[in-house]
Amino acid sequence: MMDKPWKIVLVLVGMFAAGLVTGGFVAARVIKNIVEKRAMPEQWGPARLKMLANRLELTPEQLEKLRPIVRRDVEDLGRTRNYAFHETKRILERMERDISAVLTPEQRVKFEQINREFRERADRFMRERGLRGGPGAGQRDRPPRGERPAPTEEQPKEKPADKPPGGN
Repeated sequence: MMDKPWKIVLVLVGMFAAGLVTGGFVAARVIKNIVEKRAMPEQWGPARLKMLANRLELTPEQLEKLRPIVRRDVEDLGRTRNYAFHETKRILERMERDISAVLTPEQRVKFEQINREFRERADRFMRERGLRGGPGAGQRDRPPRGERPAPTEEQPKEKPADKPPGGN
């Protein structure tokens, strides 16, 4: 067998490649499960409040004072998440336009198909998690409280991507 060392190398490379592929699938599955099980702000708030009540031994009066604070900030978290989602979408659309401008007509057709498939997967992901529409969806479309004031004549409008929600 030593007269064919390339066979040993080939077997080892094949085993490595198989492990790499298997590891990639396992990692993708684990990440998908983590994302799917991630608590939404609406679920996180009450759970956080309950944990604080138990661990800090809050009085009923304290609990009543904390409830509106948690509710307010959970709403802000939802708006921030939605704002970030819309900004991400805007940036991706700009990137698609800029890439498309460089491609040949044949490449552009393929690129549009790739983008269509990506959007379908993203839409399916969002629908499965109930992240589009529903009660309060319009409210969550706004940037968080305390966002930049509306631009005035002496204050030029900045691009949304230049300043994240709550940034100074």
